[in-house]
Amino acid sequence: MRIEQLKVGPMDNFSYLIWDETSKDAAVIDPAWEGEKIEDAISKNGLELKMALLTHAHPDHVNALPRFELKYPGLPVYLHESDFFILEREPQNLKKAQDGATLQIGQLKIKIIHTPGHTPGSACYLTDTAVFTGDTLFVGECGRVDLPGSSAEALYESLRTLAALPPMTVIYPGHSYNGDTSTIGVQKDYNLYLQLASKNKADFLKAVK
Repeated sequence: MRIEQLKVGPMDNFSYLIWDETSKDAAVIDPAWEGEKIEDAISKNGLELKMALLTHAHPDHVNALPRFELKYPGLPVYLHESDFFILEREPQNLKKAQDGATLQIGQLKIKIIHTPGHTPGSACYLTDTAVFTGDTLFVGECGRVDLPGSSAEALYESLRTLAALPPMTVIYPGHSYNGDTSTIGVQKDYNLYLQLASKNKADFLKAVK
């Protein structure tokens, strides 16, 4: 598996390309802001874009999607159905990102983990060595829960799910707030919110509200 992390837009967003090295089949995660920059990376690496994976439906994570739908007609776009209502426009080939389901590009398998909290349909995408966490988990932080549809209680459970992943799992977040990448193990040692989610629900809820 190869990963290219692309910093895009005025809100320190990350878009990602992940691909199978043998087939060059690829997925784009959260295509936003600078579609041309993402397309240049696809071309540079000789990739065949097979799908788009959305961690949630907030505009700053999806606003370059129409560009890719024009260039790649019929491109499957995966999003958990609990976030469908947030979309300002529905993608042409919108697919339900089902919790626990596995997607495949080439020989690369990607597991969908429903992680509600920041939004009702937030999802993370897990490979053998990495997890793309969107706005659920950042380096040193967690997602906001003061937005329409947010839930601190749901985020607590979602962070507990992520904390149970292998410690060496690399985190690729949706924004560059305190760093570009980390690991689950490091975040369990240094991220207050992940620590609280692993221990005390009341303290976690107090910290995020």
